[in-house]
Amino acid sequence: MTPNKEDYLKCVYELGLSDAKISNKRIAESMQVSAPAVTEMMKKLLADELVIKDKAKGYLLTETGQYLVASLYRKHRLIEVFLVNHLGYNVEQVHAEAEILEHTVSTLFIDRLEKTLGFPKTCPHGGTIPAPGELLIEEHQQTLDQLTQPGQLYLARVQDDYQLLEYLEQHQLKVGDHLELISYDSYARTYTLKTKHNTLQVTEPIARKLYVEETH
Repeated sequence: MTPNKEDYLKCVYELGLSDAKISNKRIAESMQVSAPAVTEMMKKLLADELVIKDKAKGYLLTETGQYLVASLYRKHRLIEVFLVNHLGYNVEQVHAEAEILEHTVSTLFIDRLEKTLGFPKTCPHGGTIPAPGELLIEEHQQTLDQLTQPGQLYLARVQDDYQLLEYLEQHQLKVGDHLELISYDSYARTYTLKTKHNTLQVTEPIARKLYVEETH
């Protein structure tokens, strides 16, 4: 399994979290590669039986593909925990480093790293770390854009997106913070949030990347 194939599988998984249909065009946009490159790679993944193509939903991971993706996320997220807790990386720096290392370290290394770290359950972005040989099932799945009524919230997870992390850093917002959803503007599709530092308006595309839990 090449790193390039692994990146495509992760892309299919990530697009599946938000897109109704995963097309060659969406994969090309997400990975910033040419359409012919996507066509060629998806043919290989179909031949390897790592994905299937559905008329309504586009590309879907097979069971084998899902287990491979879970293994990649397991490696990536445990590496992120190590980099943040032991090497002093900040949350914005860890993603690029973990992207490289996840393709090179062995399963044995990751299992021993997990034990050394004390078997953490989540990464610095709040994502669930799957157990060895298990599928990835995120503990926190409710996104801010699924809510419209005012209320108290807890920021449980954010997507591992560099630009998003920069945005959150600028607004002093991080995983674990308590928020208040003050209002939702259905015309502008913006969410007004009160944090412990300020009040800000969040657009719908950003809201789709913020996973929250309602608190009372």
